Amino acid sequence: MSRKRIRLGDAIFADIEENRYLNQLYEDILFNYANKTLRTGMEYRNVNIHNALRFADLLSKSNSADKAEQHKMWAQEIVVLLNALYPKNDEIRVVAGSVFANTDNARGTSLLDANFEDPFVLNRIFSDYKKDYLRIPAAPNLRFFGAQKQAYDHLQDSYFSYSAPTSMGKSFLMRMFIKEQVAKDAKLNFAIIVPTKALINETSQKIIKEDLKDLLEEKNYKVVNAASDIALEGNHNFILVLTPERLLYLLIGKPNIQIDYLFVDEAHKMSGKNSRGPFYYKTVDMLKNRDNPPHFIFASPNVPNPEVYLRLLTDISEHGDKRFRTEFSPVTQVKFVSVRLNIHNYKIMII
Repeated sequence: MSRKRIRLGDAIFADIEENRYLNQLYEDILFNYANKTLRTGMEYRNVNIHNALRFADLLSKSNSADKAEQHKMWAQEIVVLLNALYPKNDEIRVVAGSVFANTDNARGTSLLDANFEDPFVLNRIFSDYKKDYLRIPAAPNLRFFGAQKQAYDHLQDSYFSYSAPTSMGKSFLMRMFIKEQVAKDAKLNFAIIVPTKALINETSQKIIKEDLKDLLEEKNYKVVNAASDIALEGNHNFILVLTPERLLYLLIGKPNIQIDYLFVDEAHKMSGKNSRGPFYYKTVDMLKNRDNPPHFIFASPNVPNPEVYLRLLTDISEHGDKRFRTEFSPVTQVKFVSVRLNIHNYKIMII
């Protein structure tokens, strides 16, 4: 009778999150971190740093089909907390470098000043390849996270919808894509739909002051925030940053304006209980029925079914590689819950 074969990785990571020793180490690290942060004055617990780092390095290499992202985030959290508790420990920084390399988190490596060089030549070659592969075309000194790269490579698709935590920089991907196209002398018009006027200003300022700067004038692009903007009368290419109603007014007032890419930021607002919902749907409907419709890109935070927005464009129920979802976050957050007990004194009168 033949035995069913399983991969070593499957055997290791199948239930590693239930490992009692790992959970005890993690609990002690959290206790010490809370103790230090809140200055409770309580006695610190003894933590075997070496063993905790071994677990972190192992978790960062997880190949679990459904838990790899959670394992990798846990690995990052462990090394970040240990570094906060023991900032002069060189072993922590070395292992942190390995963890961040395994999670494609170049920014984490730089922030912790983590020094790590893989002892295996083939691994170093692959690491160098990944650094080049994850390089941001519009910002060569920066690197994508692995999940960012997966989404970015689909932004030229006819339609695409992706969901990721806020810390994954979904709007950053849009801006870097626009910057890459502008730098390449592409003569296109881009529209970014944002849900609020405040985000119009924030996004526009990032495009003007951080991303494109002199490229705007050099490549003859204008950033437009209103349907009545005088720049629309000139012979330019445009980056429209508008709320859905402002874009709708623009399409009605200037029906011949070409939109080559439509980025819907915070796409979950389309299905939320708000007054802007109908404007989203009408705008998308008008553009998809054009003879030359734009590329439609939807971005939303932590939506379990990002493909739902693609149903506005096609009747196909399965969208395969036209949708992408990740729960991976490069940021570690430790939240404290403060509980205040109010004890009331009651007088009981016996008559």
